[in-house]
Parts: sequence; C-alpha cells; structure tokens
Amino acid sequence: MDPINVVIAFYSRYGGAEKLALNIGLGVLQAKGTPRFRRLADLAPPSVIDADETWKTNLRRMKIEYVAPRPGDPKLADVLVLVTPGDETTEILHFAESLATDGSLAERIVAPIAEANAEMCLHPIYAAVARTGMTIVPILPSAEAVDACRLHGTRLVNMARALKAAAGSA
Repeated sequence: MDPINVVIAFYSRYGGAEKLALNIGLGVLQAKGTPRFRRLADLAPPSVIDADETWKTNLRRMKIEYVAPRPGDPKLADVLVLVTPGDETTEILHFAESLATDGSLAERIVAPIAEANAEMCLHPIYAAVARTGMTIVPILPSAEAVDACRLHGTRLVNMARALKAAAGSA
C-alpha cells in the first residue's frame, strides 16, 4: 500500500480551527495516512495580538507545537487540507494564492475547510486553489463538525489512494 501524505495547513487564533485540523489528522491516521500539521503565521501586527490575552496565550502554545508550512510541503502532499476560522480567511487565502500554478500540483487533492461551515468565506479560497490544477474536495455539511472532519480525513486518504492506483495503472 502506497503511503499517503496529508499536509494539514491551518490558521487558528483561539483553537477552533486547530481542533478541526486535529480531527482531520485523526481521520487520516485511521485510514493509515501520514498527517503533517502546519500552522500558518499570523499576519496581524503584534500589537493587535498582544491586546488579546487569549489569542496571545494560544499563539505562544501553538508556536511550540507546530511549525510553519515549508516550501516543499505542497509538492510532498498527496492531499493538502486548508483549515480556516469562519471569520478570518486572510492567512489561508494568502497561503492558497502562493501555491504553484504551473501544473506541478495536478493530480493532488486540496480540501479547504472553514469553522462553522462558513461556506461564503471559502469561495475566494476555492478560486485560488482552482488555479493550481488540484482536485478540490469540499467537506460534506454536518451539524457535528468534529466527526465530519474525522470522516473527511479518512475519505481524503481513500480518495488519494484511489487516484494513485489509477495513475499507476494508466
């Protein structure tokens, strides 16, 4: 069985998007894939972060627990998951717009996800990743986001495995 690498790039201030990312990772592990967690850096000025004690505390912890995306991560990934808060997509959108548009990411899967299924905030992210040639796989709407993310992680690994098998037999 081919290994399936899943890069889970997320942006989180208060831990909500992080929780979704971790549950995606759990589903990836359950499907015998390899998750790699990457937290996107804050684009807000330090003065804004310092004025919000909860944000500042979470940021301190997350800087210890996660690394930022590396330039080679998208090409390493069979699946790239982008997790964003429902109220702030700047960091994820900035990352999505930085992805290669030269066709080198074709035959890979990308799965943008927003907290609270905030579909409207995903539209610009979908547009940005569409230019990469990756296959966009949205999460199925669900009242229970944590379970939906876990199931989606499993589904994404299975889809990537099927795509690899199809490419190998072609």
